[in-house]
Amino acid sequence: MTGIALQLLGSFDVRTADGASVASTAGTQRLVALLALRSRIISRAAIAGALWPDASSSLGAVRLRAALTRIDPVTRTVLLVSAGGVGLDPRCTVDYRSARVLADHVLDTAAEPTTATAGETRSTIAVLCLQLLPDFYDDWALEEAEEWRLMRAETLESLVASLSRDARPYLAMHAAQSAIRDEPLRETAHVALVRLHIAAGNHGEALRAFTRFSATLADAVDVSPSDAFRELIDALPGATARAAVTADSGMNAPADTLDYL
Repeated sequence: MTGIALQLLGSFDVRTADGASVASTAGTQRLVALLALRSRIISRAAIAGALWPDASSSLGAVRLRAALTRIDPVTRTVLLVSAGGVGLDPRCTVDYRSARVLADHVLDTAAEPTTATAGETRSTIAVLCLQLLPDFYDDWALEEAEEWRLMRAETLESLVASLSRDARPYLAMHAAQSAIRDEPLRETAHVALVRLHIAAGNHGEALRAFTRFSATLADAVDVSPSDAFRELIDALPGATARAAVTADSGMNAPADTLDYL
């Protein structure tokens, strides 16, 4: 192993074997992040085109050569540089790659009984809540970040379903709430949380969760929850079902409904 680890989730960082952070310039970070995402040797022309899309091919080549000369000695040890291209040493640890493997495992084993401990599950949830290169605004970074965002959301919701099926409601609730904090406008995560509350017999909590989502959705994009979600709430018995008629407007509900909440 090279002993060098790259962190792309949450923020960019390069760390040595003893955990020390390595200072690097913004240019170095962009170059190394691109190489880490591609996982292969990239031609110099392709790198220059990605990092400086508005520059001519000759100017891009000059900028890349300059960027390579400015890389700090520690980071340079994990680069594979040749006349044909540049890549990242495959022995270098990249947290994003490990996270993708973790997410794939969760999705691939969704139909199987969960065997992870509570601590392992909470760690998995924490990783799935981390954004990819949140401070990078290059097209190549934004495209990869969007793909990871969708994968994280799907994986968290899959985890909620698995934990619910295996009668681990506390962890399922934790996963659902984490998914909601990460994607507050994604209805499927809210539906999963409401179903957990209903299964536990906490109808008031189910209605409260639906009301919060309705208000958030109305404020953000001026739309209402789906009919299917409303039907889930309307099926609740007694006063809860009657109160749900106005729940989609959030704080616009009548006073007696709010008293019930």
